[in-house]
Amino acid sequence: MKPSPHYDFSISVRCQTREEEPEVAALYQGIFDVILNHTVSVMFVPEFEINSQSWPPMLLENVDDISTELEARLVTVALSRYTVTPNSLLAGKEKIIHYDDSNSSPLRVIFFVTPEDFNIFSMELSMFAEQIPSLHDSRKVSETQNFNFIQFILARIITSNYFAEKDLQILRRTRVYSRYKLLEQV
Repeated sequence: MKPSPHYDFSISVRCQTREEEPEVAALYQGIFDVILNHTVSVMFVPEFEINSQSWPPMLLENVDDISTELEARLVTVALSRYTVTPNSLLAGKEKIIHYDDSNSSPLRVIFFVTPEDFNIFSMELSMFAEQIPSLHDSRKVSETQNFNFIQFILARIITSNYFAEKDLQILRRTRVYSRYKLLEQV
């Protein structure tokens, strides 16, 4: 049966090490994919240094040639529409990545959190992934609202001006506009 949009959408969590080939799986340690309503993916990626070599995150010439944790993290961010990562200096901010000047390429949005918050999210994600090991298993958002990572997704990601309208429709949500300025852009 094909999943359909529900306001009380489903959530599943995949540990990225389980999704990769065994010879490189360890490089993806700590990366989690949170899937909303079987469709919208939010990647949680451990910290990486933002410098001229790592920013903006770009795809390698051959994404099958990943040989370091840093490359695994950067490729994950480069491929992800929505990413959550820790950074003490940028916590609470969003950073938009534009890969070309055309409007055909979707925006990539990185949501920065404190390292402490990310540690809490990581523990919860690990526990959640263990409780729901199958790709097709999920929980409803109403059953999981006590998790900090879920509260973050609901409060910061799906309310972001950069959360795509089509993704809101998949979650049966509507954009709430405010007369107040949203989070400061990096």
